[in-house]
Amino acid sequence: MEFDKRKLNTIERGKNKASYDKKIIYSILDASEICHIAFVFDDTAFVQPINFGRIGDQLYIHGSHLNRMTSALIESKTVCLNVTILDALKLTRSAFHHSVNYRSAMVFGSVEEVLEPQKKIKALKGIINHFVPNRWAHCRPPSDAELKATRVLEISIDFASSKIANTPPKDNKDDLKLDFWAGTIPVKKTLMPPIPDQFMAHNTEVPKHILKFIENHT
Repeated sequence: MEFDKRKLNTIERGKNKASYDKKIIYSILDASEICHIAFVFDDTAFVQPINFGRIGDQLYIHGSHLNRMTSALIESKTVCLNVTILDALKLTRSAFHHSVNYRSAMVFGSVEEVLEPQKKIKALKGIINHFVPNRWAHCRPPSDAELKATRVLEISIDFASSKIANTPPKDNKDDLKLDFWAGTIPVKKTLMPPIPDQFMAHNTEVPKHILKFIENHT
């Protein structure tokens, strides 16, 4: 299933790298803990990174009631956000053709503030489990005061697109005989062994869900 192609999400440059397939776009979103959100505040454009969660066709973010980004998004009722994952650096003989391999998803969505307490908890659970799967079941849930102090936004994905570059370096034919090194430097995110909090009891073992999460990303 694909997202509808509209003026905003139709990719014109690099059409061969474009995809509107939901599974591909969601896989890119799910592979990153951070998205970057564009918004306008006091007639000034901003881009802000923030952690998020996905439940079906909805994304969720949270912040304080004084957060200017969430306030701006509620006022505009729309949002554009991006997730980009760097996969490789491509070095060519010419400076001109240096490039990268990447996976990028651009999302255009409608914004609503989540006010109903149980829906807020569900959204926050989605955000926490986006960090580490099954994490919500292994930490204290928010208190009533914490829930009241937290603003939660639901972003319904209206339409989206992705660009994926996964090709070897490409030099001009005349440059291939130049004696400069050319090639690909793969980039991979690695999770290191967990470090216990300084107040953790020494005999407390690292939970299985954390060990499994690290194993799956190593």
